[in-house]
Amino acid sequence: MSVQDGSSQPIFTPREILATMVGLMLSAVLASLDQTIVASTLSTMARDLDGWELMPWVVTGYLVTSTTTTPIYGKLSDLYGRRPIVMVSLALFVLTSVLCALAQTMPQLIVARVLQGIGGGGLRAMTQAVMADLVPPRERGRYQGIFVTVYALSTALGPVLGGFFVDYLSWHWVFWINVPLGALAIGLSNRQLKRLPKPSRKPVIDWLGALLILASSTPILIGIGRVEQSGGWGTLDVLGPIALGIVLTGALILREMAAPEPILPPRLFTNRHYTAACVVTFLSSMITMAMIVTTPINFQLTAGLSAKDAGLRLIPFTGGMALSAFIAGQAVTVLGRYRIFPIIGAASATVCALILAYYGVGHSVTTDVLAILALGLCFGLQMSPITVACQNALDWRDTGIGMATMMFVRLMAGAFGVAFFSTVLIVSLNNGALAVPGHEVLGAHPGIALFHLEAHREQISDGLLLDLVAAIRNAFSTFYLTAAGVSFLGFLGALAIKEIPLKERRPVVAPATTADAD
Repeated sequence: MSVQDGSSQPIFTPREILATMVGLMLSAVLASLDQTIVASTLSTMARDLDGWELMPWVVTGYLVTSTTTTPIYGKLSDLYGRRPIVMVSLALFVLTSVLCALAQTMPQLIVARVLQGIGGGGLRAMTQAVMADLVPPRERGRYQGIFVTVYALSTALGPVLGGFFVDYLSWHWVFWINVPLGALAIGLSNRQLKRLPKPSRKPVIDWLGALLILASSTPILIGIGRVEQSGGWGTLDVLGPIALGIVLTGALILREMAAPEPILPPRLFTNRHYTAACVVTFLSSMITMAMIVTTPINFQLTAGLSAKDAGLRLIPFTGGMALSAFIAGQAVTVLGRYRIFPIIGAASATVCALILAYYGVGHSVTTDVLAILALGLCFGLQMSPITVACQNALDWRDTGIGMATMMFVRLMAGAFGVAFFSTVLIVSLNNGALAVPGHEVLGAHPGIALFHLEAHREQISDGLLLDLVAAIRNAFSTFYLTAAGVSFLGFLGALAIKEIPLKERRPVVAPATTADAD
């Protein structure tokens, strides 16, 4: 079946939608699970492959390619159709997972992870675009809530599965698990995706624009990734790549304004409703990813919990996100309104962050769980409705690139948020430690030393330990105050989102024939 535009789309029964959605959700699980499950097994990989100095690149290599290729996949799907791009992404992800599992050296693993990230970028980009094709806007909240729930649960499940594989099998199974899951996703998605509209116009690809997307975002991501290692933003290792990325971003903007078929259409960002939703997504994703990374550290340093117990305390956060995202998605479908949810979510997150800045964590299991759960509920309220707002603001021709760009913004925000908030935390820890008399026992970098006080325990008196723990609590208080400020900006952005009525019906067309499907 071929269409000239988006005015005619095939009708899918609830059963067909469900089958396709399961395949898409498996794709989303593969993309989200791969980050956390690998991160939890990095030390074991580095030990077995004797590559400690290269260990960060196992994560960074995947992050760079999966993020930078996301908008490119979105545009290609608008030009060639969703199905071929989904199938290529899944096949590439599965094949490169096999390469990762078979790696015998750390350089081999890093190269395989870079290639795997190219497939992962397609998985991230396509799930949202295909859902926008399958489901009318009025019903998308329900499915979007399910997607966010699956994403949050898979993110939380990653460290648990990683620990299981390391303890009972081997780290290679972190990648082998992708093979059956990917094959199942291909089988479930393939049949129904054949019925999606296929663009009839001749594809014109902006290859220079695609190259500039990779060339501009890659050094920015590398620079951001070096912030924590360099101890701040003011080093040449950080500023050099970021400056190069900014210059190339300027070249990308000029190219896209002149290109006849831009891979990142400037018209996306002249749509103020879409732009406002992307801004809110950026700010919310900054805090969400920073919380996922730093919350276990907070519990370890202030409450003295083990790494495993600290990780378990994170579950209320991801569980709260999943629960509220699901509820908000259902509510959007029932009410036909989405603007109120990110407003309430961002406002509540601001208040929760301020409370955490004042009280902190580590007082009791009950208060810790309630505080972290409340924060997760706040961010979950924003996720599903914001995605619906982005989808609803787009023209049909821009659905693929628009949703991929939103995912690109979300991923860049996560990387930036981790770097930004880690820097805030490290600087606060350093300033707090320097203000404590006797901090000299911690060495030349007392702020960093606070992350592993046990290494200096013999030189630290009980009184000094209490003062240092107080400095740690104050540093996390600054962290949460900063999070409250960013969340308040998200609240202001949510106020700028306009409520556009959700379409309730899809135009009816003749059923697809066998010839059409092929």
